[in-house]
Amino acid sequence: MSLKKYFVFSDIHGNLRPLVEALHKAGFDMENENHILLSLGDHFDRGVENLEVLGYLMYFNKLNRIIMIRGNHDDFLLDFLKGTSDGIFNIQKNGFGNTLAQLASKDATTIPKMRDSINERFPDLIALLESMIHEFQLGKYIFTHAGYAYCNKQGWYLYNFASTPYFLKHFDTKDNYYVFGHAHARAMNYYELGVESNDIFEMDNFIGIDANTVLTKEVHILIFDEEGNRLL
Repeated sequence: MSLKKYFVFSDIHGNLRPLVEALHKAGFDMENENHILLSLGDHFDRGVENLEVLGYLMYFNKLNRIIMIRGNHDDFLLDFLKGTSDGIFNIQKNGFGNTLAQLASKDATTIPKMRDSINERFPDLIALLESMIHEFQLGKYIFTHAGYAYCNKQGWYLYNFASTPYFLKHFDTKDNYYVFGHAHARAMNYYELGVESNDIFEMDNFIGIDANTVLTKEVHILIFDEEGNRLL
């Protein structure tokens, strides 16, 4: 029996076509049930294919062939749909308006009507967002959206809006490797390694794969087998 392969990506932000192209180049087979997607979050906002991204996630979720980690932008959508956020700040600052416009019906002309429309059109969306996990592990590789944050009261804790520089500088990885998105690989390569590159960021036991897809139309892919061996 062949081992499962996990194809890891992150932060596609409403850009499906670059993801599909990158997965194809990496050898992902749509028909192979042993090929599993592992997303590190931030599926929506900023891009112009949010509806298509949602359909893609729902399709592979129905097949039980995707593991989704919840990014901070996924929380934006969840909080909005549950009515705990009005979405205005994220519309102004985080490209959330693109998501609402693409998921809501065209006759939804106010923000409350957009919320009602999305919940009506996609009655399982809240459950899908709530099912997204915070961490996943394969062997010595631990996958999160943004890593860990620290406070004196509770020490290190998982946080999908963690400060990447602080995480890189102070977190003790022990023998594990931490794979994350959230922070652009180009910025980390420049500020941490002094390198002008948008390649995958790798320093010590940290691996950052956010390719800033909205601007670059690139998606970084890592591949692991189910025993935690890195294949790409």
